Amino acid sequence: MTSPLATILGSLAGTPRTLPELSRSLGSSPQALEGMLQTLYAGGYVQEAVQNQGDCSCSGCSLKSMCRNFGDETPEFHLLRLTERGEKYLNRIAPQPVP
Repeated sequence: MTSPLATILGSLAGTPRTLPELSRSLGSSPQALEGMLQTLYAGGYVQEAVQNQGDCSCSGCSLKSMCRNFGDETPEFHLLRLTERGEKYLNRIAPQPVP
């Protein structure tokens, strides 16, 4: 059985999506998804999809939540994408077949 957080990550794989798009594709309310997205964001698995932005502003280390350079605010989720950490997690739980 796949966890709800892994399902959200899978929905973002390969294509950035907005909160309403995620809500429609997963059949869940935006309010329910927002709490889970905040958890994924805090863990470094998703981020805002901003043009010309790398993985994250603090290099995606495991101490991101304590980083004084990162900031304390969780952004409003306009357009989301997986971070490198999110992609690695998905590959670990469901490895892609080699063609």
